[in-house]
Amino acid sequence: MKLGELIKRFRDDEGLTQKDFAEEMHVSSSLIALIETNKRAVQEDFAQRTLKQYDDPVYAMEVIREFSDGYTAPRLNGNAVEWHRLALEELAITEVQEAVKILNDVSFVKKPDETELEELDRIENVIAELLDAELAVTNLKAILAKEYHLSLKTISKKRIPYWKSQGWIS
Repeated sequence: MKLGELIKRFRDDEGLTQKDFAEEMHVSSSLIALIETNKRAVQEDFAQRTLKQYDDPVYAMEVIREFSDGYTAPRLNGNAVEWHRLALEELAITEVQEAVKILNDVSFVKKPDETELEELDRIENVIAELLDAELAVTNLKAILAKEYHLSLKTISKKRIPYWKSQGWIS
């Protein structure tokens, strides 16, 4: 989805007119109209300001994916899984279990430059399973935060001292 379409959907979901949204973002209504019709590119600083102004985990997930060039998980929007917390919980459990299973089955003992082609294929499969788990978990945490009106941003910030105490980050 293009960023302009994403912003329009978000604005509509929030019940904001183009004028209201423009005022909150300190830009003109005409700029919002151009962005939403994809006639004007969304600048990174504008997208960052929207993330600071609105604490919406689903919107944030989609904006970050667009600006990361696909490095982060997309929002699940296919027909195979309903966008509902129970469906996403089941998907997350299944995908995490599959990731744990493959992690238990594949050894990383060999140095990367000593790895044979067959082992490299297995490692690629590990990464694929980890991506599947990340996709499911990312969507689950977003929908839980949104539906229960919790700030994913605040919860994440609260976890930093714990991560530091574990030596996971500095």
